[in-house]
Amino acid sequence: VKGEPWEFQSKSLSARAFVIAAGPAMNIILTFVIFWFLFFLLGVASVETTKIGEVKPNSPYAVAGLQIGDEITAVNQNPVTVWGDVLDQLSADNANRYEITYHRDLASRTTDLDFSSLDVPQDRFKGMSFFVDSSISTVVPSSPASQIGIQPGDVITEIDGQPISQWTEMVDLIKAKPGMEVALVWTRDGEVHRATVTPAVYSAVTPETGDMEDVGRIGVTKEYYRSKPVGFFESFQMAGVQVADVAGRILVFVNQLVSRDVSTNMVGGPIFIAQLAGETARQGAESLFNFIAFLSLNLAILNLLPIPALDGGQLLILGVEGIIRRPLSLRQRLVWQQVGMAILAFIMVFVIVNDISRVLR
Repeated sequence: VKGEPWEFQSKSLSARAFVIAAGPAMNIILTFVIFWFLFFLLGVASVETTKIGEVKPNSPYAVAGLQIGDEITAVNQNPVTVWGDVLDQLSADNANRYEITYHRDLASRTTDLDFSSLDVPQDRFKGMSFFVDSSISTVVPSSPASQIGIQPGDVITEIDGQPISQWTEMVDLIKAKPGMEVALVWTRDGEVHRATVTPAVYSAVTPETGDMEDVGRIGVTKEYYRSKPVGFFESFQMAGVQVADVAGRILVFVNQLVSRDVSTNMVGGPIFIAQLAGETARQGAESLFNFIAFLSLNLAILNLLPIPALDGGQLLILGVEGIIRRPLSLRQRLVWQQVGMAILAFIMVFVIVNDISRVLR
């Protein structure tokens, strides 16, 4: 088919490829700009501790003998002072073995940490988290917590008779009691206070399954991150690293989805996206902008998959035409597009059914 000189099909392969790739490229640029804006405006969040708050059973950290309360002081003999230092050192050179120096019972100890059993490199960060005490930073006005007199600086010490010392323990216990009375004990300036509270009911996504579930919240927050200012040019570099990191995680998820290592319940459509958008919006502007950046990059990557009717499929056709040095016939293009539309129709029906079943559950 011969078109007019100004028509798309009359342009060179490189020109057509440039036009097709422009859409995903703009999504990637938008993601980069959002990350740069957040880094430059808000700085880098840093957790001012190296104390371990959680060690998951059977993880490399548990195998290495690390325990809750241990304070990491060095990785491969490189001193660490904040949690970000720990993560940076554990990702250095993508090595599988690291020497961990830590304090326990006022004594310094060392252990070898081995990641060779992990199939996915990013999983090395899932087996351990930092310690956060159960003191309260802010109380949401008119929330269940404010109604029983809880104030910033109070320390939650007990929930339903169960002693707690960490923020995550409190969050997990409250989340499990939406709309049900909970007995709280907290301290303020050495004085003990007691009251019952009914957590408000919110819908949230379960990370493990992708299902929506009701969770309880009492309207308290914890500010355990300290913001460090970032320069204009340094924020550019950090934004690039962040884009690459998020893109890598998306590609890993797609691979796990294809290999059935994760549940298809994790896949969502318009309803799921709207629910996540509402959830992140309630968490604040920073969370919402991060979600928009993730969504934009996710769209770019999925659009570049070699599926007919997507930009990636069109680029694949151009690649084939470049190799065989002639354009595909109209019939070949038509069959390619029909296959693509069938695949897209199946995916659309699947995600919508997934969304509806998730809401009904």
